Amino acid sequence: MYKLIIGNVRVTVNDDSIKREQAAAYAKQAISTAGQQGKLLSHVELSDGPDGIEVSTTEKAGCRMIRKTIKQSMLDGLLDAAKEKLYPTGTFSQKELWFDSETGQEWRGVEVDTARTEVLDKLEEWIKSANSNN
Repeated sequence: MYKLIIGNVRVTVNDDSIKREQAAAYAKQAISTAGQQGKLLSHVELSDGPDGIEVSTTEKAGCRMIRKTIKQSMLDGLLDAAKEKLYPTGTFSQKELWFDSETGQEWRGVEVDTARTEVLDKLEEWIKSANSNN
């Protein structure tokens, strides 16, 4: 018996007759198949059976809704970048000022806050609609 780790998945090989390369190939195939089904694995167990290598998998515990799709991750990244751009957290940034580096225009005051709020609201609305189109 020996153990492997592929990515963040533990692999237990119960029979020493299964070569490491063969075990890794079977485990990677199981991980890939689970991924295509929207599952994340925490453990793969391999053993030598009467019909060849038997594969047993354990899905990662936890709520699936906590996991993100790549699309969700990208949209969350866009929203975070927009929030940082619209509401900078830097110490020396002026939050009541908006400067356009292409034209050199500068805006101050309430109209900056109003425009920021409108833009962020529209972006959040668009992200919600993009998520519902899965």
